[in-house]
Amino acid sequence: MGLSKYSYQADAVANLYRAAFYLAKGSKNTSLGFLKKAATKIKEKLDPAIIKMADFPRDYLKTSRDQHYWAEKILDQYTKFKNLL
Repeated sequence: MGLSKYSYQADAVANLYRAAFYLAKGSKNTSLGFLKKAATKIKEKLDPAIIKMADFPRDYLKTSRDQHYWAEKILDQYTKFKNLL
């Protein structure tokens, strides 16, 4: 079953995937934009560590290894939410 393109919650979950994708590619600003869009809709359900990383990216995204780590964490959240929809 795919995500409904008319659901705001499904759009937020898709934005999590986009955030993970762009962060893994190295595009921090684009990734953070998608992550903040997702957080506006599902912030109370997101892992608090991801929210903290989005609020203070300079502290958490210093190297490409850090970016890949956080991309994996975001992707785990995406998988969790996708299975719930």
